[in-house]
Amino acid sequence: MQSKNSCYLVGAIAASISLTSPAAAQSKSFNIPPQAASSGIQVFARQAGVQVLSTRNDIRDKRTNGVRGTMDVDAALRQLLDDTGLVALNTGASTYTIKVARTATQASFYQGATTVGSGASSPNAAPATSGDGDIVVTAQKRAETAFEIPISVSVKGEEEIQNRNAETITDLQYSVPGLSISEFGPGQQRIQFRGVSSFSGLAQIGQYIDEIPLNTEFPDQGPDIRLVDMARVELLRGPQGTLYGQGAMGGTIRYITNDPELTTVSGSALGEISQIDGGQMAWRGEGVLNLPLAQDQLGFRVAGGYTRIGGWIDNTRTGEDNVNRGRSYFVRGKLLAKLGDRLTATFMGSHQNIETGGNNVADDNREIQYAAPTPIKNHINLFSGVLHYDLGSVSLVSATSWQERKGSSVIDLTDVLAPLVELLQGLPAGTVDSYVFAGDSDFAAFSQEVRLQYDSGSGLRGVIGGFYRNSRSSSVTLGVIDPVTAAPVDYYSAGGRDTSKSWAIFGDVTYEIAAGLDLNLGGRYFEDKRTQNSASSIFGSASVDIGSDTFRAFTPKVNLSFRASDALNFYATASKGFRSGGFNATSVGGGVVVIPPSYDPDSVWTYEAGAKFQTTDRRLSGEVAVFRNIWSDIQSVATAPNGVNSYTVNGAKMAGNGIDLQLTYRPIPALTLSFTGGWNDMKYKTTTLEHFAGDRADYAPRYSGSVSAEYRFDVGDAPSFARVDYQRADGIQVWFRSFQAVPALSEKQEYLNVNIGTELSGVSLQLFAKNILNEYGVTYPAYGSLPYPGRPIPRSFGAQVRVGF
Repeated sequence: MQSKNSCYLVGAIAASISLTSPAAAQSKSFNIPPQAASSGIQVFARQAGVQVLSTRNDIRDKRTNGVRGTMDVDAALRQLLDDTGLVALNTGASTYTIKVARTATQASFYQGATTVGSGASSPNAAPATSGDGDIVVTAQKRAETAFEIPISVSVKGEEEIQNRNAETITDLQYSVPGLSISEFGPGQQRIQFRGVSSFSGLAQIGQYIDEIPLNTEFPDQGPDIRLVDMARVELLRGPQGTLYGQGAMGGTIRYITNDPELTTVSGSALGEISQIDGGQMAWRGEGVLNLPLAQDQLGFRVAGGYTRIGGWIDNTRTGEDNVNRGRSYFVRGKLLAKLGDRLTATFMGSHQNIETGGNNVADDNREIQYAAPTPIKNHINLFSGVLHYDLGSVSLVSATSWQERKGSSVIDLTDVLAPLVELLQGLPAGTVDSYVFAGDSDFAAFSQEVRLQYDSGSGLRGVIGGFYRNSRSSSVTLGVIDPVTAAPVDYYSAGGRDTSKSWAIFGDVTYEIAAGLDLNLGGRYFEDKRTQNSASSIFGSASVDIGSDTFRAFTPKVNLSFRASDALNFYATASKGFRSGGFNATSVGGGVVVIPPSYDPDSVWTYEAGAKFQTTDRRLSGEVAVFRNIWSDIQSVATAPNGVNSYTVNGAKMAGNGIDLQLTYRPIPALTLSFTGGWNDMKYKTTTLEHFAGDRADYAPRYSGSVSAEYRFDVGDAPSFARVDYQRADGIQVWFRSFQAVPALSEKQEYLNVNIGTELSGVSLQLFAKNILNEYGVTYPAYGSLPYPGRPIPRSFGAQVRVGF
């Protein structure tokens, strides 16, 4: 949300002072009629191929001049702003900031500002910092600063990602208030915000890369997005059902990649090597290349990387060491085309491959005793096309995407099932060497969103749109016995195909009631038609389950914000999030218990009040939010009479209060100190077969937090930095009372990381140490079919070299 004085990206600049940007010396063809400054500057941006930041207050009620003809950017800027009372300040490469003309002393503050980004022109494109040093985000599908947006949000920019040496979102988790991730290994993640977490049903958060929704039908199947060539990662806390729809109950994570730069060839290459304490050596290589294909009109950017994952878990039963080693590689290409003055097209394609010998699960000695290998493979393809048609105060966006994911895994159940097979077959003990479940899964989804965005430049702005998604998922799991001659009977097999066709209409409108006081209203109506067709065979008894149903939901949002000054912003929000329903396998009732054929959507209401503050010199900034979650009709697990199979029912209720806090303090320009913290007391309020009233939310720590310090200094002519990050989190609990006598618990986590880097003549050297305290506590408790708990990667030391051009 933007107030009267808020900074926002408008896409270009003009100047009445000397400009030093390379774009200023290039001749362009301009055809800009006189018009309101808010739209005139945007038109100039497209035609000049530059970016701008401005305050709404500075350009309110002002008009820019007409500019026609071929001339350099400098001359066009002067003509655009002549006698308007505005000046243009060079705040980065092809990036400027418009301000009301003031004294040179006042202007000098803005001339020192920098931008982070790559000259992007897509709907998501925005520099990570504004001319005032503010972080710019597009969380509400329009560019605005993190200070003015009236929701609880954390933003991790490209520089911080590199200085932390963060490879995936897991490396950032406890530095984000309220976020925690239970991870077995690459692509095996369960993510939650603010205690909104349960075992059953679909994912409880939304995930996007640019405009591509990443959620699948499995809540623990993370995308494992590599943080390479990322402009920023936006982490939105609280329900985001209005703009991001199904699954965005606890929050939303948005990975925003860099767009191609249309004027300059550039790139980088990275090489890294590290040693895991007590394990293998790991290494990775990454590269980025930006190519303008047609000056100011067409550009291509490609990023890729290969990671050799070091192992550190030994299988003492088979004698194999470092069984969890693996490899991961990806390539991502992005094409940006300016099709005239108003139309921009962006196309992106990505392929990722992840293969490991097993999950990061082990006993206290980093050992397992599986009878057979347990490899895991995932192949992920992503494609998108985004069209952005800009009409000044109105813009039209069309986002089309395709996601495809294929996976396979093996689960060793020898110690549980081999004795049973031998008993049923009348075989001597030890006849069955191994019994594993081998599974294959396939997921694909097409999505289309069309939205109309409006910004009057004064009191009204908003977005309305429609969304459609068509997905299918299939899986096959077979019980495989070695040797096969030990048991000719097919003891277990299962497979199925599910489909989902959903659509939604949504709207989000903000009206400026008075100076600094904004009212925001939003809503989304959603329908999801799902089908199920599955078959299974257990101990020779076959069953088939077929179902079809339509699920509906409406998610409103009300927000009131008041920007008391440029230093203080208050907001209060009531918002609703939801996830769709699904089907049960009715056959698991065995004719004894009636199993409901489907379960309904569940929803969470969050009531939140927050404040954001910053000093005029930006030395101190931060935000605090207090909230209450009320989660109703929770999709919960019930156990079938056979004691093995389970199904899902609605009915449980959970609620709790919480607080998020993040602070940044710069006592001197060279030193940045940061603190984040999150706490919640989410508990069940009802008693069901799965949970009793008073039980904690599963998979959710009650608190987490981080402290970091980064100091910048020069070594001769080489700019350098040293960074220390400390993170701590409470353990999680998993307790399904229907088949657990006691809760399964993880342990508190405590991590200390250090990074030291320097840069000379375009070459950066960075030394790092991760998990210096050698934290090895349980991250994911063992229960059910998981005999070993999840563990963090042990202490590792390494070095990397980055070359840019």
